[in-house]
Amino acid sequence: MASLERMRSVSSEIAEKTRIITDYLASKGLEATSHDVDGLADFPIPPSDVEPYMARLDLISATRELYLLSLGPKKMLQETVWSCIDMAALHAVWAFKVPQAVPLQGSISFDDLTAKVVEMNKAAIGVAMLRRILRLTMTNHIFTEPTKNQVAHTRASRLLLQDASAESQVGLICDNIWPAVVSFVSALKKWPASEEPNHAPFNVAYDTELSFFDFLSQKENQWLSDRYNSSVKGYGEAAMSGLDQVVAGYPWGELGDKTVVDMGGNQGDVAMAIARAHPRLKFIVQDKAGMRTPESIGTVPPELADRVKLTAHDMLEPQPVVADVYFFRIVFHCFSDKYCVKILQALVPALGKGSRVIINDGAMPEKGTVGRVEERYLRMGDLFVATTMNSREREVGEWTDLFARADGRYQVTRVWKPQTSALYFIEAEWTGEKEESGRRGIHPRL
Repeated sequence: MASLERMRSVSSEIAEKTRIITDYLASKGLEATSHDVDGLADFPIPPSDVEPYMARLDLISATRELYLLSLGPKKMLQETVWSCIDMAALHAVWAFKVPQAVPLQGSISFDDLTAKVVEMNKAAIGVAMLRRILRLTMTNHIFTEPTKNQVAHTRASRLLLQDASAESQVGLICDNIWPAVVSFVSALKKWPASEEPNHAPFNVAYDTELSFFDFLSQKENQWLSDRYNSSVKGYGEAAMSGLDQVVAGYPWGELGDKTVVDMGGNQGDVAMAIARAHPRLKFIVQDKAGMRTPESIGTVPPELADRVKLTAHDMLEPQPVVADVYFFRIVFHCFSDKYCVKILQALVPALGKGSRVIINDGAMPEKGTVGRVEERYLRMGDLFVATTMNSREREVGEWTDLFARADGRYQVTRVWKPQTSALYFIEAEWTGEKEESGRRGIHPRL
């Protein structure tokens, strides 16, 4: 009877976590999220309100467990494999720009909607097929049919219309990454145990020798780079991995007026957020030359221009800038161990005793240390970087091994995860003496 007791136990947990969340929202005069077109798209519970915030994560895990228990293992397998059809329907919605053809308020008939879609796309699609596609997406609350043969927006479909990052994520995965997903097994068979970045399923799908980021940096692929960056921006704005987490998660104030080299820092959004919160710190943001072209380079606000500089550097090449701290945020998971070791070794010429390396990245959890849904997201992210870059996420203990492989003079001093963050901080210190030949590198003047 253990199976019955488990269902009762999970049901009780769901009721208790729901009570915590709804009591909190009611006390603040707040609403919960809703599928209504004008409803909230995100729960209004900040990570700083720890009890209700964690209760929501527990609720997500518990409701998924009860859902899977209610399905049973046989039906669960069927649901998993058939989810690819959900992807196909969502891809069609995105590709044919259906959200743009549905009025934000009120509804539109399937016939009129089809006519608008055909006109917008200059491509034929029949009303019967569009109806079938949308009625499937409606089962996931993407659009609704308020009355027979009428289509209206829900909050999710409205996101596809108004939220650039959400629209980019759907386009990136459905239109650009999906061919790589279906090439996953082919790549494993073609390049067993390879650590090369151009031996990924992405390379099989696109028949290219270029690594994922080198592919994005090609001028003719600027549109795809823009879509990828827009998609990643949504991840950076997420509550558990957003800028607030990186600003609050590390004691930046303890660094005083030191200079931080933000490596792989894109357009400097993270550096600027930290700089605003800690006005004594200075930042040099490095990224590949392809991120610093006239078409792609970002801008630094005037009030930060004397403390944040955008520069070009390939992190696999010897580091030319001598600084106090080298910071990597969500960078190492883009590389296999072989190249992570090379990145750390490339820093050595610029390091002096006491120099710090700070990494803000994911780590695979030990069994039972996080909820199943949180673990599922982490595991999916791990296979996403395997699919696109032939790289990986790492377990907590593997970070120490990585530094040891790079150079025995690195000493990992701290590894921790802020309670409400999805990402860990890994801090290492250089214990060796200055290498005089290397320390003649560029000393920043900000």
